[in-house]
Amino acid sequence: MDKEIVKELIQNELTPFNLKKELSKILEPKHRSNLIFQYDQLQKKLGESGASKRTAYLIYKTLVNN
Repeated sequence: MDKEIVKELIQNELTPFNLKKELSKILEPKHRSNLIFQYDQLQKKLGESGASKRTAYLIYKTLVNN
């Protein structure tokens, strides 16, 4: 994706205030429906399950053919 879908709270960013703020966003109906839409778009970009295996195979093929 070209943008962050859900705020990742890492280390000092994970505070009770920030956690409450981000959870409130997720629970708001309008934001939640947009969030679900964005996850659907991400899933379409990744394809069916096994994306890691397919990527590894493509890397392998590239390395073997060079």
